[in-house]
Amino acid sequence: MNEYVGTTSRRAKVSAVAAPPDAGDLMAVVARYQSPLLRYVGQVLGRIDHEAEDIVQESFIRLHRQVSGRGAGSVKNLTTWLFRVAHNLTIDTVRRRSRRKRLPETTVDPAVLSAEEAVNELDALGEVLRREARQVALRELSQLDEQQRQVVLLRIIQGMTLREVAEVLGVSVSLVNYRLNQGLAELSQRLRKAGVV
Repeated sequence: MNEYVGTTSRRAKVSAVAAPPDAGDLMAVVARYQSPLLRYVGQVLGRIDHEAEDIVQESFIRLHRQVSGRGAGSVKNLTTWLFRVAHNLTIDTVRRRSRRKRLPETTVDPAVLSAEEAVNELDALGEVLRREARQVALRELSQLDEQQRQVVLLRIIQGMTLREVAEVLGVSVSLVNYRLNQGLAELSQRLRKAGVV
C-alpha cells in the first residue's frame, strides 16, 4: 500500500513538474531549464565552464528573440526547442575547439605536505574514491561515438523521450533508438572492461 501511495504521489509530482512554463515567461523558463541545459552542455563539452554557461545564456537569448519576433506560439515544444538550440551551439563550440591548437598542460611539482595537510588529504581520499566510479563512467561515456553520446546524454541523463531526442537532433525516432541501443551496449562493454560494472 505504501509503495502504491509513494508511486502515486511521485507521478503527481512528475506531472506537475513536467508542465513547461510559457515560452514568453523568460524568468520561469530560465529557472526551469538553466540547470538541465548546463548539465547537458557541460557533459558534451567535458566540463562546465564559462563556455557552457555562455551557450546556455545564448540559448535563452535566442528564445527571447524568437518569442519577441514571432510570439510564444512559434515555440511548439519549449523543451526540445531549447535543447536543440543548446545542442547546435555546443556542437559549434566543439568544432571550434577541435580547430584550435591545444597548448600543453603544465604540471605543478608536488609540495611537501605538513601533518595538517596530510590529514586533510586523507579526509579528501574518501570523497575521491566515491567519485572515481562516476568519473570512469563519464570518461567512458565521452569515448562513445559523438552521435551515440548525444543520444545517451539526452535520453538517459536528461530524461527526454525518444521523440524529444529526435526533435533535438533533427533525426528520426528509429535512428535515435538505434543509436541509443548501440551507445548503451558500447558503454556497458566499456564499463565492464574498466571494472565499474
